[in-house]
Amino acid sequence: MSLSAVAPRYAQAQNASEVVPARLSIFLDCQRCPDDFIRQEVPYVDHVRDREVADVHVLVTREETGGGGEVHTFELYGLRLFEGVDFSTSYTILANATEAEQREGYLRTLEAALVPYLMKTNMRDRVSVHVAAASEGSGTPEPMTEDPWDFWTFTLYSDGNAEFESQQRSFFTRYGVYVSRVTEDWKLQLRPFFNYNYDRFERGERIITSTSHRNGFTAYALKSITPHWSLGGYADILKSSFSNVDLRYRGMGAIEWSLYPYREANRRQLTVAYRLGGSQVTWADTTIYGKTEEVLPQHLVNADYQVVQPWGNVEVGIIASQYLHETSRYSLEFDAEFEVRVTQGLSVEIGGSLEIIHDQINLAKGDADLEEVLLRRRQLETNYEAGFEFGIRYRFGSVLNNIVNPRFDGIGNRDRF
Repeated sequence: MSLSAVAPRYAQAQNASEVVPARLSIFLDCQRCPDDFIRQEVPYVDHVRDREVADVHVLVTREETGGGGEVHTFELYGLRLFEGVDFSTSYTILANATEAEQREGYLRTLEAALVPYLMKTNMRDRVSVHVAAASEGSGTPEPMTEDPWDFWTFTLYSDGNAEFESQQRSFFTRYGVYVSRVTEDWKLQLRPFFNYNYDRFERGERIITSTSHRNGFTAYALKSITPHWSLGGYADILKSSFSNVDLRYRGMGAIEWSLYPYREANRRQLTVAYRLGGSQVTWADTTIYGKTEEVLPQHLVNADYQVVQPWGNVEVGIIASQYLHETSRYSLEFDAEFEVRVTQGLSVEIGGSLEIIHDQINLAKGDADLEEVLLRRRQLETNYEAGFEFGIRYRFGSVLNNIVNPRFDGIGNRDRF
């Protein structure tokens, strides 16, 4: 679509050689953003559906903070007449912020970031800036010089679901605690967790019940050495009916290298990590190798590459694991996701995973019951797992995305067939 398709957007300035936009058009590129709220509260710009017809591409990425909140990084790329006018800023959401506070902060950050671009349009004489005074109750606290919690955070969680029908019912619950401390030098976490599943089916006079659990405790301590290197240690305890684990203790040392400085992780990262350690395992049932308990030395390597750019994003990961006492027992997993904007209105999404499995030493001896297979209550033997997904999206027609119409949004499809 040509620029004239969204006219009249440009006007001649007093100097006939200078073309000045009459309105600013933006392409908001983010996930889980308050899109409708932004379009309603920022009506003085044109919101378009494709970066090819935008004046400014607003790319928003997010990272979790040590206190449980999030940092949203706004990268603004000038396009067309704004080519080369780029800007970056960020907004931090506190862990206990309400949805209203989150979107208000998001809106305030976006509007401030758009000021340099608005000043280059015919709207510049209508732009004003208001800075609220930092007073009690204004929402702008004075900088904290001391943290009474010393950066420790505690998160308790519990959730579940229950479903009931005349001849079947199911129940699932999980709960646990995250205890974390994150600073520039250290990253620590302690986490006990508990998971429980129950299913009951009636078929005539026959009643089938099934239960499973997965409980444990995980902990790690990671130390920043340089902008590219980190050291750490992992430990965990596990009980899992699905994996035939009555009790497992595991400890591992770790080292990680990052090609890019860690501060760039929200936009791009290439990391390689190596872990070495072992575990003491007691199996719930005798394994297919006749074991009831054993010591398992193990090492793992995983590499991850992620990049978020205006043209799309890429995530690629490789995980390799091997038991050192029997090197023929190993697994290799590869997964990748690509989302690429090919041209105006056209985007392609491709993803897939492949795992080569030769390390199922935990499988219980004997055949699994049909109920265990259908309910996935017992792990089955396999030498690979694979999956693939793809999608293509082509949008044409009006590129304007200013209108918000929420009528009947709450009406769902009740068709059971």
